[in-house]
Amino acid sequence: MKLSVLSLCVFASFSAAAPAAVPIKNVIMMVSDGFGPASETFARAYVEQNDKLPVNYMSALDQLFVGSSRTRSADSFVTDSAPGAVCFASALKTYNNAIGVDVNVEPIGTNMEAAHRNGMKTGLVVKSFITDATPAAFAAHAATRYMQDLIAEQLGGLTDLGQNVDLMFGGGRCEFIGNATKGSCRTDNKDVWGQMQKNGWGLISTNDEFKSLTSTSKMPLMGLFDLEKVPYAIDYSRNDVPNLTQMAQKALDILTESTKNSDKGFYIMIEGSRIDHGGHDNDLGTHVREIIEYWDTVKMVSEYLDSHPDTVMVSTSDHECGGLTIGRDNNYWYYPLTYLNQTMSQEQSCNGLLALPVAKRGAYVTEQMLPIHLGIANATAAKASAILKATDYSSCLVAMRDALAVDANIQWTSLGHTGVDVNIYAKGPRTDELRGNHENTDIGHWLNSVLGVDIAQATEIIKNTNVFQYPFTKANSTLIYSGPLDYHR
Repeated sequence: MKLSVLSLCVFASFSAAAPAAVPIKNVIMMVSDGFGPASETFARAYVEQNDKLPVNYMSALDQLFVGSSRTRSADSFVTDSAPGAVCFASALKTYNNAIGVDVNVEPIGTNMEAAHRNGMKTGLVVKSFITDATPAAFAAHAATRYMQDLIAEQLGGLTDLGQNVDLMFGGGRCEFIGNATKGSCRTDNKDVWGQMQKNGWGLISTNDEFKSLTSTSKMPLMGLFDLEKVPYAIDYSRNDVPNLTQMAQKALDILTESTKNSDKGFYIMIEGSRIDHGGHDNDLGTHVREIIEYWDTVKMVSEYLDSHPDTVMVSTSDHECGGLTIGRDNNYWYYPLTYLNQTMSQEQSCNGLLALPVAKRGAYVTEQMLPIHLGIANATAAKASAILKATDYSSCLVAMRDALAVDANIQWTSLGHTGVDVNIYAKGPRTDELRGNHENTDIGHWLNSVLGVDIAQATEIIKNTNVFQYPFTKANSTLIYSGPLDYHR
């Protein structure tokens, strides 16, 4: 009850704010998944040192800093991405793993669904599965984030929810093709992709198709550029996919063109999904390149706002991931450029190692992993030995992490999320309301207010939505799932 009263008070304060000098037409929500203050500090130092910039250098995000957000969920001081995003999409705290449902596993409306019903165009741009926690929380409803088959059907407009998203770019095509097809990750043989195509969706899956899109390309439109996650930025040279900035730019072009003659604008959520995955892997070289790509995207969006003063943007994180600490072992220094020569993600490198027979792993470690993938010129036998002892993915990650972290004098505390506050960045009308320290639900209330939507009304419309793909109990929401679990949570 206390949370409800507090939430209502915050919503009232946003609603009572003085009207913006320029009416808000478009809203851009940016989520830097798993991105904490220490990661921003490290990335800034990395770029500053590598590019020989002055000590007062500020990143594209630094320039937009307004405050901080607390990250807990309804049932834990350490949230996962699902309830973290629900706070933004529905302004309500719920339990870990929940997608668009409250603590009683009842469906709750989202501001994206409500905005769409009010006539706005809507979009989701991510590097994760499009069905993953953050995008799903804006336009789907499931008892747990692992109900990916159900979420795909909901996002595709194939359930009684109807179509609530006009444009989607990201990964996770495997959730849209039946399990009789190679590459599928569905538990059934439903052809969601084919059914969406019959229903008038424009569907693309290659970079060439993406490049052929123009601002006048028709919606609804979905581009999924990998069966699973869009590759890390550090791995782009081995994968022909659009990057986050390109996907976001194209989405803005299309949404802007489609609404240019309307008094209704657009609402888009753009996620730097794989910042979080780099944190899970304790892979700082990969993590920092995802952050820099996110900065590039923020810069592009900021420039868009300069020419579209009727648009507002907020960027924040659902949580921190990895517990990055800058400095260790009582040494008062650290070396960011230790990671400069890394050329491959630990994910790809470890997968390569574990796919080899044991007899061939030694050469792979000494000839590929250490000198090329991690960029270590004179690797010690101890570092090679530690990696060779790895028997599974997690132990390989830890060994690769330590091969650079000790030299850089940084440390990770977890392969999972932590409970620290995260930063809020914003630009445009009414963003002064976000200054200071906020509960994560405050950001959701602010979004609801600037969008002019009523979550209670939105909830009433979708209250009978099915949120179950398989038998479920909240207390055991992941363990009863029999399908494959993504390591990156």
